[in-house]
Formats: sequence, structure tokens, C-alpha cells
Amino acid sequence: MSTRAYRGRSPQQRVAERRERLLAAALDLWSELGWSGVSVRGVCARSGLTDRYFYESFTDRDALLLAVFDRVRDELTGGLPAAPFTGEPRTVMRTMFLALFTALADDPRYARVAFTDPAGSPALETRRHDALLAVADAVAAGVSSVAPGDFRGHALFCVGGVGGLISAWLAGRYPAAPGELADRCTELCARVFGV
Repeated sequence: MSTRAYRGRSPQQRVAERRERLLAAALDLWSELGWSGVSVRGVCARSGLTDRYFYESFTDRDALLLAVFDRVRDELTGGLPAAPFTGEPRTVMRTMFLALFTALADDPRYARVAFTDPAGSPALETRRHDALLAVADAVAAGVSSVAPGDFRGHALFCVGGVGGLISAWLAGRYPAAPGELADRCTELCARVFGV
């Protein structure tokens, strides 16, 4: 690979830009066709890049799909506060829920990746399961910092319930605005945690 700058960008910057184009193309295709409809050829065509550039960033399609999932997971969990919680638990929970529902409403592509589509891919199912456990553990640790106790089971129950509500919301079977969903989830989870 050349080490010279091209149009003011270093080789590393150009690789990073191409990787971003591939990720964006894969996210678009995933949201339109499901993960199983994402192919190396399709992603290259959508991004305007050749397969040479695909393999510069990803070993195979599964590596690309996991990278897309990780990107969406990180975007959606960006509103999750680090333990210990700073502030009243209900306020912290509502802020977290509002950030999640707003992100899903702002970019519906995220919903398909995170909540409705990993079934059938062992790698994606494992990644989704691990992400849900990590969220539950973070919430349990946060609640434990203001109300001593072991809240992992409570958190797993809430994460599963919120996931079910999200699925109904995405399917149009539980119509509500993001703020209304945040209020409802906050109330239900606060009851489960007893805070």
C-alpha cells in the first residue's frame, strides 16, 4: 500500500473512509433486505467500491455484519449511564429510555439490526444475546449503586420486557411517541426494581 497522501488524505484515512462507506452500504441493505440479503457483491455495488477494498477491511461477510451490529449497538447504548448512577434512579432510567426510543425513531434502520433480524445467524444471535446481558449488567450495577442489592435478575427481566415492547412498537401494535414509551418503561422498571 502506498504511504503517500492522496488529495490531502493519508492512506490510513482513505482506508477508514472506504470502511465507512462499506458499513453504510451494509446498514442500508440490511434495513431493506434483512441480514441474509447482505452480500459482498451487493455491498460493493452499493458503496461504489470493488471487492478488493471490501477485503481490505473485512475478512468475510460475517465480519461485516458483526461490525454493523456493533456500530448500531454502540449508537443505541450511548445513552446508557455508567455505574454508579448519578442522580435519582427514575430520572436516570427515563433519560436512558428516551435516548433509546429517540434513536430508534430517528433511524429505523437501527431497529431491524438490533431488535428484529438476527435470528438464523448464530454469530449475530450470540452478539445480540451478549449485548442484552451487558445492558442488563450495567443497569443492575447502576441501581445497586443507589439501592444496595443484587438486581441482575430484575435487570434481565426489564431488558426482556423492554425488548418485547419495542418489538410491538416497531410492528405498529403499541403506538406511542418516544417520550410516552420512555415514561411507561421507566414506571414499569422502577416498580420491578422497587425504586
